[in-house]
Parts: sequence; structure tokens; C-alpha cells
Amino acid sequence: MTANIVILQLAILTVVLESDLGRRKIGWFRVVRPIVGVTLIVPFFFTSLPTGGNDLLLQGVGALTGAALGLFSVCPLLVSVDYQPDWRRRWPRTSPTSGSPAAVSRSGAGYAVVWIAVTAARLGFAYGAQHIFPVGLGVFLTTNHLSDAGLTNGFIFLSVAMSLFRSLGLWVRGRARLAQAGPAVGAAPAMGGAR
Repeated sequence: MTANIVILQLAILTVVLESDLGRRKIGWFRVVRPIVGVTLIVPFFFTSLPTGGNDLLLQGVGALTGAALGLFSVCPLLVSVDYQPDWRRRWPRTSPTSGSPAAVSRSGAGYAVVWIAVTAARLGFAYGAQHIFPVGLGVFLTTNHLSDAGLTNGFIFLSVAMSLFRSLGLWVRGRARLAQAGPAVGAAPAMGGAR
């Protein structure tokens, strides 16, 4: 585990919390921004894909765990999704025109706690692997036919999958909420864009 992993974890945490905390429109930019961020960041940290021993299994478990955590982070318990018939951009606040229909999410401390706790656990493990239990970890990796690159990739895949499935979960819930609001909602943005 290197400083690169710490930077990756903190960068993903920052992007996700900045885009999700509070009351936010579920639009294409909000859903795509973390995906673009991950796409730009990961190539700097992902160096190889080890396939020997049980490395593929470990990396797959990392990705599946990340997917489950990402979907959990946007579950109704932590994030509410509502329909706003006249959502307006924040600026200018005194716009004379009416807004357009949108799905809007609201997340707070529970959502932040999940993301911060997962990030802290990953960083804590990385610190422990270097300073507290490096010998024990080395024995575990050797005994289970795992490489350090496979372990690192498992954490990278966990982070990436968590971010991607958070976006997917928000998009699906937003589309479902708009569909519940009625068929006129889907036509409103097209009519608003023609003006």
C-alpha cells in the first residue's frame, strides 16, 4: 500500500461528498462526474492485473464489495429521492423563469458516515499493512496464494465499484421517481429546451 492509494481514496471521498451532501438534483452531470473522476484518477494508480493464484478472486471480491457498499450508500434509509416540479439552478436565485421538473435527492450525516467509515477502514488497513501487521499480512498472502498487487487492486476495485454503483443507484432511483411523477415529466425538458 502506497501514498497513491491514500490519495485515490481521499480524492474519491471528496468528489462523492461534494456532489451528494444536501439537497441535489439527480442530473446527468451529477451522475457522470464521479465516473469521469474515477476514470481520470485510476490509470495513475492501477499498474497491473495479476491473475495468478487467487488474485482474480480477491480482486472480484473487492469489486463486489464496492458495488454492494455503493448501492447501500444510496438506499432509502440514507438518501431520499423526491420529485421537484420546478427545480431551478442555484444561481441566479431570483430567476423570473420557472424551473424544470427534476428528481432531487437529499442526503446528510448517515450518507457521509458510510463513505467516511469505508474510506477510514481502507486507509486504516493500508496503514496497518505497512506499520502494524506487515509480517502477518505477508504470511496470509503467501499462504492463500495472493500477491500484494492483487490486494492493492482489490482496494482500487472496491473504491471504483463503490463510486460507480453509487452513481447507478442514484440514476435508477431518480428515473423511477420521475416515472412515478407521470408521463408529462419526460416531455417537459424537451419542450423547455425548444424555447
